Amino acid sequence: MTIATQIRRRSLLAASAVLAAPRALHAQGAWPNRPITMVVPYPPGGTTDLSVRPIAEPLGRLLGQPIVIENRPGAGGTIGAQYVAQARDGHTFLGFPVAVMTIAQHVMHLSFDPATALVPVAMTSVAYNVIAAHPSVPFRDVAGLIEYAKANPGALRFGSAGNGTITQLSGELFAEAVGIRLEHIPYRGSAPSLTDLLAGRVQLLFDPVAIPAVKDGRILGLATLAEQRNPDLPNVKTLAELGHPNALAVPWYGVAAPAGTPNEVVDRLATAIGEALAMPVAATGMAPMGMAPVFERGEVFATRVARERESYGALVRRLGVQPA
Repeated sequence: MTIATQIRRRSLLAASAVLAAPRALHAQGAWPNRPITMVVPYPPGGTTDLSVRPIAEPLGRLLGQPIVIENRPGAGGTIGAQYVAQARDGHTFLGFPVAVMTIAQHVMHLSFDPATALVPVAMTSVAYNVIAAHPSVPFRDVAGLIEYAKANPGALRFGSAGNGTITQLSGELFAEAVGIRLEHIPYRGSAPSLTDLLAGRVQLLFDPVAIPAVKDGRILGLATLAEQRNPDLPNVKTLAELGHPNALAVPWYGVAAPAGTPNEVVDRLATAIGEALAMPVAATGMAPMGMAPVFERGEVFATRVARERESYGALVRRLGVQPA
């Protein structure tokens, strides 16, 4: 089935959901008419949280109602995602990382289908990723990491924001590309995984949440997982520069609505998100986590989500990542 066909099918399913949605959703008058809840399916302080929190205040001003950030962590982001998918009040939305909409269904047993239960509204940001290591490790660069891991298969543990997240697949893809074995330890979000890296309970992270600690010298930055070096970590080379161009998965973040949300609501929210992202507060708020505002909406964004859902599904099958 082509991506275009998939999008048309999902559009029909979304249209059906609109017809089935409670009358209150369509009879509520001018939107929004009460505070808007933006569910973040990870704990506060992580990259997904920082993809929407800096724009919450200006977004609320643009829409005329406050934006309430509600953190609902667990199960690789899918607990919060399912909560939003079931919302029918017209005022509850999801701030999500790429994995929730493109990877989770391939590596987890879900009771809902992100492809039909949620509608992409807009992309909010992309992130420079980083391979971060605890200072106690007996290496100081990627070459040393590979050498040590080959000599000690499975001895290195890497943390992630949870099963089915881009932070897991980044580590799995790197390990496959360089021919090593790492032990994956899932957490309920990026922030707790960083806490355990700082404590030495895991040795590696593949997560932009580690960037502030790399900058202040608490942990090591071994490589940048992006096409270009992070301006905040100018001395940390990219994997391509280090000879590993095929070990790259790029994190991005967006906002989604429950299927059945009226098109006019989705369009107005997307427009306001674009305006908020253009304000200086967005770039300033996201920069500490190695993130930058990037706006995308409509069919362009929906096509990206469908394309990456397909490509990550193939990657999961190729790597043999088991459903959790």
